[in-house]
Amino acid sequence: MATRKSFPVFDCDSHVVEPPAIWDEYVPAKERAWVKSQFCFHTDSDLLFINGRVVPAARERSNAAEVGWARWDKKEVGKYTPGSPEWKGKFGRLLGCRDPNARLKDMDALGTDQAMLFPTWFVRLALCRDPKAAEILGRAYNDWVYDYCASDRNRLFPCAVLPLQSVEASVAELRRVAKLGFKAAAVRPCFWNGRYPTLPEFDPLYREMESLGIVLAMHTFPSREALTLDWGKRMAEARGTSGQGLLFTDEAVVYSPGQFVSNITSAMDPSIDASETLGFVMEAMTWVATVVHTGWLEKFPKLKAAVLESNASWLPLVLARSSNFSNLFAFQRGNRPLRDPAEIFRERCFIGFESDEFLVYRLWDLFEDIAIWSSDYPHHDAEDAWDGLHHMAEHDVPEKVQKKMLGENARKLYGIEPLMRVENRIEKYEPAILAW
Repeated sequence: MATRKSFPVFDCDSHVVEPPAIWDEYVPAKERAWVKSQFCFHTDSDLLFINGRVVPAARERSNAAEVGWARWDKKEVGKYTPGSPEWKGKFGRLLGCRDPNARLKDMDALGTDQAMLFPTWFVRLALCRDPKAAEILGRAYNDWVYDYCASDRNRLFPCAVLPLQSVEASVAELRRVAKLGFKAAAVRPCFWNGRYPTLPEFDPLYREMESLGIVLAMHTFPSREALTLDWGKRMAEARGTSGQGLLFTDEAVVYSPGQFVSNITSAMDPSIDASETLGFVMEAMTWVATVVHTGWLEKFPKLKAAVLESNASWLPLVLARSSNFSNLFAFQRGNRPLRDPAEIFRERCFIGFESDEFLVYRLWDLFEDIAIWSSDYPHHDAEDAWDGLHHMAEHDVPEKVQKKMLGENARKLYGIEPLMRVENRIEKYEPAILAW
């Protein structure tokens, strides 16, 4: 295990876990009761309030978001049901996911000098149907995470959430947070109320990101949204009389590929949760293939994007296949030229990887300039920088490449000055636990 490092590490995708205070303090009092009915969930509750309904929330799923201390043995973690008395006694929830001072101490032990912070439950804001509620909640979350980062603005950097239910409200919120110094805004590569975020109606948002220099953080979380009549109609109208049709059927079918895997697994054995096995990866693969196949990235020539929470080992295959079939089916677009998918991705995009991705290290020459390291703290699959350094050394990754993949690439993407706070591994450390 690596015990010392000689360069600063940047965590491109670390998480907070939203506390009740966002709804109880940051949402304006006169709108609080109504907003809570439209979207409210935190891990002090057993209920998800969504679009005027109340849905029971699985405690094991919820508490897994706050149990990711990298040095806890994952085989041991997996033996205990999160939220149970046995689990509470052995592990518990990390205080640092809500308390910035506890988090900074945890970062020292993780070997992390700086971190970009993403939401946990607010990725579900996509399920909120009311644009005004989403607008209020997005602003409340962004204000809370901005205050969270005040403990050390040289080490902690907030990523904004946007109310994509309204493009106009998203543009306004993007301008507001840019003035506060936010470097990135998160978008889920999934359906938002029947719309996918690369459709033309979202173009004003990405032009604004370009103008402000804000990074598009494509942060995966598998969609739960089903096919709607409006979306089916849209697909049918887009096909028109081109004669291409759909394979095997004339019916328009839309589904999250990751959720499909999860549902089939559940039908075979309801005790197995497969939503994280392929769901995150397949959502990201879908977005990457879409934007490089269609020339979407070329519409926004100054936009920088990061693909996060989806691992990286799959990327060379997807880019190679995209390049191949972009050439084979050039006749379908009237031989209109498109830039090579692999070339444009490498020029404009970065991808997050985690410490246990050995294939990334074996192919370090392919990832040297586009890979950015992620801990996924405090989620249950978290890894620390010391593991990454150890495995890079095992696979003979040159030190100059380690420096790029573990810090320089992310700082270049976000436009952040380096800070070296951690040099030596803290051997004996117990993270602070969140009280129940």
